Amino acid sequence: MKRYSILMATLMVAAVSCVSEADFTASETAETAGEKALMTKLTGNTNGEYMEGNLLLFLNEETTARIENGETAAVVAEMFEGLEVADFQPALLSSPKNVELARELGLHRWFSVSFDKRMPLRSFAEAVAVRPEITAVQYNAMPKLASDLRSIPFKPAAQMSSAAKTQAIPFNDPMNEYQWNLLNTGDKAVASTAREGGDVGVADAWSLTAGTPDVIVAVIDAPVKYTHPDLADAMWVNEAEKNGTKGIDDDGNGFIDDIHGYNFYTDGYSYGAINWEVQGESGHGTHVAGIVAAVNGNGIGVSSIAGGTGNGDGVRLMACQVFEGGYAGGDREMANALTYAADNGACIAQCSYGYSASVFSSDNQYINAAPLEYRALKYFVNPSNCNHPSLNENVAIFAAGNEAASNSDYPGALPICVSVTAFGPDFLPAGYTNYGRGCNIAAPGGDYWIGAAKEDDNRSMILSTCISEVDSDYTWMQGSSMACPHVSGVAALGVSYAGKIGRKFGEGEFVSLLLTSVNDMNAFLQDGLKPYGDTTIGLSTYNKRMGTGAIDAWKLLMQIEGTPSIMVQSGTSCSVDISEYFGESAADLTYLEVTYDDAAKKALGLASKPKVKKGILEINCINNGSAKIRVSAIAGGGQLGGGNNIGGTEISREISIVSRGVHSSNGGWL
Repeated sequence: MKRYSILMATLMVAAVSCVSEADFTASETAETAGEKALMTKLTGNTNGEYMEGNLLLFLNEETTARIENGETAAVVAEMFEGLEVADFQPALLSSPKNVELARELGLHRWFSVSFDKRMPLRSFAEAVAVRPEITAVQYNAMPKLASDLRSIPFKPAAQMSSAAKTQAIPFNDPMNEYQWNLLNTGDKAVASTAREGGDVGVADAWSLTAGTPDVIVAVIDAPVKYTHPDLADAMWVNEAEKNGTKGIDDDGNGFIDDIHGYNFYTDGYSYGAINWEVQGESGHGTHVAGIVAAVNGNGIGVSSIAGGTGNGDGVRLMACQVFEGGYAGGDREMANALTYAADNGACIAQCSYGYSASVFSSDNQYINAAPLEYRALKYFVNPSNCNHPSLNENVAIFAAGNEAASNSDYPGALPICVSVTAFGPDFLPAGYTNYGRGCNIAAPGGDYWIGAAKEDDNRSMILSTCISEVDSDYTWMQGSSMACPHVSGVAALGVSYAGKIGRKFGEGEFVSLLLTSVNDMNAFLQDGLKPYGDTTIGLSTYNKRMGTGAIDAWKLLMQIEGTPSIMVQSGTSCSVDISEYFGESAADLTYLEVTYDDAAKKALGLASKPKVKKGILEINCINNGSAKIRVSAIAGGGQLGGGNNIGGTEISREISIVSRGVHSSNGGWL
């Protein structure tokens, strides 16, 4: 794969002299032909924020073919006659690996033209829209990160409660006692309204998998500090570039020195190097990356969802930088990141950004306004680009947004994406989160306003890795930006486990399992108020509008292996009908002993041995945890056959028990 050739400012139309300020003003009163042409060619809603001095152009097939045949200079001279251009090049920095699909999606026909930023964008657009070579004109729109970007350095807080210490995360990372998002014990030192079990259900899932290196998550975001002590061993490594010659495209993928990913925001900054030292950087991308796969069990910092066990077995992070120093790249940069991720092995795109919920009101409106990014998204999720043997297609996961709006930001709202809403340690929606239309699932995003000790440790927010050059190696942040990587991390665990047990998914099957591996939130959203800043929010507003529920890692792994799950309320004796697993005559069977191992007993905190009578499982779990038990019965008669007996056959089913403090009142069936 070769880098596309670039026509730079030195190839500007020779007949054009320097243009003055007066000329720019005059261009705003262009002939009505330009206005009319632009009305028919300008794609979609133009109310958002756009890059000045840049347009994206969709050319017809004939003109594209001329450029591909080496006639770029002649095409530029014709299309931009009378205009001064600084740069003209294909919108994608490198020819996509899947050439057939890229051409089918028309990605080869998109080009980027740059010009003096003093010239009004619309004036230049009107001037070029009249050209027959140009089929569509798109402003290079700029999304925003789904976070307030407030980053608060970590400071060790007072001793955690005994309950939190008793149910500890099983890794030696010293800061994980502050990570309620991974294991929520209901500790009132985090928030007076903290609810046990309001987390991602990952603590027991780690006994099955903590991630595998063949699962690559592309973090399409601000820079990921790949030298961070808690991230360095989790980074994806392009071995050809790492072991190659600096300044050379050693692997021929069109990107120079892309050892851990690429900086699409500043293409060419030290050969596209990830840049986290620029003034104004927030640490957002590094924070997001740490939630997914900070290295577990290395004795430092935080734990993560899919960061392995300290034996090099976690998933890998690919840094795709599209924000820098608080500034956003445009649709072109997002499209480049998505195609790069697909071409270089990522099976999950972690995208904590989007266009505000007020910008687009329908899928078609977004598709018409951002056709380049949309086509790149379709390129990423197309089955022919799938990058893991257990999947049928790659998965794109987006933050729902933070405008407290009743619909998701785009592109997350698209059916081909997963959109993630946010809740706090109280297992209630965070006041900032979007909800409703287009939102698919919920995850911990943090909630500063309910914290028990806001001035000291901000424990109701999310603790993760950050950039020491900005604030600290570890900081607190909040937003649907933080919720999104929780789902990406759980998805990465799911893919890892599927690979481990040899499971292969069909079209849409994995995402369906992901979105149904949830804990019910609606039982807590029927009524009541929740504080948010100087006001309160009505919880009923969010009822049945936070997606399918709150993501649960254990439940996803159980669905992947095909083991049925029963949810029970922790701390109380529960009776659950298991006839679904033993047939309609379950009440008439003779049941044998319920068996389980010591790990299951510890995880669930079994107060007494579970029993089954007349098809009803009686179980009392003290702990908030997950584990598997085996229920056995006799099929045919009241005794087992064998020896001198005439009797029935032993049958058994392995059943997952999910004990949560956030159990709803619907009976617990999944």
